[in-house]
Formats: sequence, structure tokens, C-alpha cells
Amino acid sequence: MTKTNAVTSKHYARLLFFGCFLTSSAFGQVDPVPNYAPFILDKRVEREDYNFRIGPVNVDVVGTFGIEYNDNINTSEDKPIEDWILQPGINFGLKWQISENNEFDVNVGAEYWYYLDHNELNNASNQLAISPNTELSFRVLVGDVVFRVYDRIQYAFDSSDAVYIDKNGVTRNDPETFERWRNVLGVQSEWFIGETVFSGQLSREDVYSPDSKFEYVNRYEYKAALNVERALAANLLAGIGTSYTVFDFDQDVNNDGDVFSIGPYLDWKITEFIGLYTGVAYNDRSFDSGAFTDDPAFYGDSDSKEDFTWNVRLSHVLNEVFNHQLELYRAVNVSNTANFNTLDGIRYSCVYSINSRITLNGSVGYDENESSGGLLNDDYDRWIAGISTELVLGPRLTAEVGYRYIDKSSSAEFQSYEQNQFRVFFKYDF
Repeated sequence: MTKTNAVTSKHYARLLFFGCFLTSSAFGQVDPVPNYAPFILDKRVEREDYNFRIGPVNVDVVGTFGIEYNDNINTSEDKPIEDWILQPGINFGLKWQISENNEFDVNVGAEYWYYLDHNELNNASNQLAISPNTELSFRVLVGDVVFRVYDRIQYAFDSSDAVYIDKNGVTRNDPETFERWRNVLGVQSEWFIGETVFSGQLSREDVYSPDSKFEYVNRYEYKAALNVERALAANLLAGIGTSYTVFDFDQDVNNDGDVFSIGPYLDWKITEFIGLYTGVAYNDRSFDSGAFTDDPAFYGDSDSKEDFTWNVRLSHVLNEVFNHQLELYRAVNVSNTANFNTLDGIRYSCVYSINSRITLNGSVGYDENESSGGLLNDDYDRWIAGISTELVLGPRLTAEVGYRYIDKSSSAEFQSYEQNQFRVFFKYDF
């Protein structure tokens, strides 16, 4: 085994050992739990296998096709739009082992959406979705240090929690779409010294909307983060992370600001079947003043916040066919309509393998959000639930039938809604 493979395998084994037991389909899961701390590093996009090889390059191609019914595409309180949507897509992966110390990866995920009833929604800006797992990555081993340069891109157009702001500064609710690009360009490093791993990240994240009605969300964020981890025992990993982030909006609708974060975390495999992850972070946030969100005509906005955020995740493998997970969290994030949102939540997820061809996935969650004020003062409670069945139809073909429900109750006008989604999804691994 080469040194590159030895280092990579060692780190991968550590991730497998201390990682979550739970694996399930995407649609059976509710929205992902937000990071509780800014110092959490961007995860590398990994693929399970590759279809074929062209010279030194491994290639993976997966074709997908979905049929979805959504009774509230625009997440509206009083004027929901319902439709059937056809969603053909592709996932493409490429891995080039340039040398024993250098590796280049390409991962692309895209879907094309076609609306059957509302043709006015069938335009380029509202049809081609690029998944957040779309990434270019180059890794190189220098001594005992692994460096990774990566660029991750996403394009989305769902209208959840979006509002218009026109040239007169008036907010208008219930947009049908909310188009935005998100790009993260970064450099990461991992330095292995015995059982201790030093991990760092320098990155810039850009958020950009091509629609002038949403230009107020355009911003960039610079982040510098450092994590130090050590295996205290064969079943116990402890670490501490710290980061400093600066964010700057293009327009003066939202306030610019920065946040410093630091805190410990612990990943403990209590028994062969029970795992516990817990982390807490102290965050010191400060914001400028004078932006449009501070206008007394709206709700004002807090200019600073010191807080603690956390995540506690308990995983349990009951037997060889059933595993489940419970997660409690608090996260504070930059908002598009205020300085920040404080989100407290709980999620429960489970996976039941009926046999080698049929798997049931389920998840339910409750969130409680407190806004710092701003344009909407969008304080809300939200229930999210999802259930799905995965079917293995052949050596390369799988299908999924899923349902997801969202019920948001907000104190802000026009921000409450209910949404039901049904989806049949096919995946063919070439």
C-alpha cells in the first residue's frame, strides 16, 4: 500500500468507525440538520463505486428519473400552486489518480424539471437544478499533510422562505421561484501526527441571484477554520474547533458582519450498537448597522449576539434489519431577511430493511425559529415528516416511492404554509 492510500484508508476507516450508523434514501429524510457551528469543515464528496475505467480514469454514470406531485410549489399561505413535475437527471463522477500522491475528482449532479400543468414555470431559470454535491476537487499528499483544493457549486430555485424587494423597498410575498447560485471555493488540509489530526480550511462562499428581485441576498463569506482531533481510545474521538467568518452583502438591505466560534466535540461508540456524538460551540457575532433591515418601519435588528449552539446525536442499531437515530440541535445562521435566525430542533430517523430488495425509511422533525427582526420577523414553528420505500428492481435499477409533509406556522404575514409532496424516483447505475 502506498503512503497516499495508507493515509486515505486510515482517515476513511476513522470516519466509518465514528460516523453515523444511519443510512437511508434522500426523500424519506426531511431537510438536513444545519451545522451547529461555523468551524465544521466542508465534507468531501464521496462515491461508493465506479462503472468503468478509461485508462487511468475511473468513471461513474447514474441516470435518474422522477415523477413528483407537489400541492404547494410556491410555499404559499393563500395561493398555492399545485402541479405534476417530470424530473430526469444525471449523476456523473470521475476519479483520476494522477500519481500515488495526486488525485483529481469531478462530481456532477443535475436534474431538469418539466411542469405539466403550469407551462409558465417552464423556463431555463426554473428548470435546471444543480445539486450541492457538484464539485471539482484536487488532492495532493506532501509529507504527512494532505491538501485539497475544491470548488463546489449549486443552483436552486425553490421559493421557500423567500420574499420580493422592489426598487421602492417594498416586500412582496409568495414568489413562485427563488433562483440563486451558491459557490464555495476552498483549500483544506489534514496533518496526521500519530493519533492526532489537524484539519484546516480557508474558503470563500458566494451567494448570487440572477433575478433582480432577489439581489438583496447576494453576498460573499470568507471563513478560516481549524479543528484538532485525537482518538482517546479505540472507541472515542475528541476534538476542538475554532473559526472566524466575515460576510459582506452587495446591497445595503442586510447588515454585514462577522462571527468567531470555538468549542469541543466528542464522538463515542458506546457499544457495538450504540453511538453518541455531541458538540457545543460558543459564538460571538457582531453586525454593522444602518441597513434597510434596521428601518423602524420594519422590525429593527439585533446588532450583536453571543450564544451557545449545540448538536447531540444518538444512534442505535437495534438488529441487522433496523437502525434509528435521534438528534437535538441549536443553530444560528445568517438570514436573507434579518441579521440571523436561531433554530432549535429535534429529528428522529429510522431505516428498516424488510429484505435484500425492500427498505423502508422514515423521518420526523420539529423546528422552532426565532428571528432577530429585520424585514419579516419570521418567528415560526415547523413540522416536517417523510417516509419512503426503496425497491431493488435489478442489478443496476432501483426505485423509490416517497411522501413528504411540511407544516409551517409563522408569526410573519404570508409566511405560513402546508405542503404535500409525492414522488416516484428511478435510478439506473450504468
